[in-house]
Amino acid sequence: MAIYGWLERAGGKPGWWRGADGVRAGWRGAMFLLLLVGGVVAEAGLIAGLHLPHPMPGGLLMPGFMVFNEALLLLPAWLASLAMARLEGRRVIAACGLVDARRDGRCAKGFAAGAVLLGALVLALWGSGHAYLAWGGLGAGVLIGYAVVWAAVSLLIGIAEEFTFRGYLFQALSQGGGFGVALAVTSLIFGLIHYTNSGEGLLGVGNAALAGAVFALLIRRTGSLWASIGLHGGWDYGENFLFGAHDSGQGCAFTLLQLSPAGAPWLSGGDTGPEGSLLATGILAAAGLALLLWRKKAPA
Repeated sequence: MAIYGWLERAGGKPGWWRGADGVRAGWRGAMFLLLLVGGVVAEAGLIAGLHLPHPMPGGLLMPGFMVFNEALLLLPAWLASLAMARLEGRRVIAACGLVDARRDGRCAKGFAAGAVLLGALVLALWGSGHAYLAWGGLGAGVLIGYAVVWAAVSLLIGIAEEFTFRGYLFQALSQGGGFGVALAVTSLIFGLIHYTNSGEGLLGVGNAALAGAVFALLIRRTGSLWASIGLHGGWDYGENFLFGAHDSGQGCAFTLLQLSPAGAPWLSGGDTGPEGSLLATGILAAAGLALLLWRKKAPA
């Protein structure tokens, strides 16, 4: 159809709307966000009209609820990305940075790295006396099952949130405004979105933005969204299942361990969880610095 590739056609002298290569990146990003927000609002209205029962009867995050919650983000993000890709005359996986022959390996390595980073944070909290760890109470018969379920759920979280914030939007802004602009805009949005969580504190919001910068730097170093998907998912797996920590003020059910904060909230994270700790700021800043200094080995 003639509409395919419309965003790529320059059509006259470059101006405020179009550049030499078509519609400017800022307008592409704005169009994507408009479609995304419209989809989320439409979903919220539909769900409100259904009068569904409370999704967390015990006040704890359940795997089923997390799948439902992330699907509500992933669906409008996918539709918005698909619409923008069609307007560019491209495949959606190419427009969102998902084309990667080594995606499985990069995702797996990122997942492991994310769990290790969260583990390092918990170790710092525990070692400094700002957290206590206890057994989560799962029996041997269900432990492996919940370990697998939470791994799948955590990976879905990584897919949904990275695809939404560092998929099409990040790629479009990188191409038009440069990596710095893409990092700043997507990280800021990612941090502000966390502010809507009822249990999130200001330090947690700042750390979420910092985490967004780490994810963006990983994409720059690997050239693939799959690495950041894995890193994001691994971090959440450590937080939600391995250590049973609060996530934006909410605890998780069916966890391996249970982490309880101790001491000053700005160091322990308090009810927000480890992401609300100044120690998390240090861990994330160190990870970002490592990515900035990372130099790939030349092929042999």
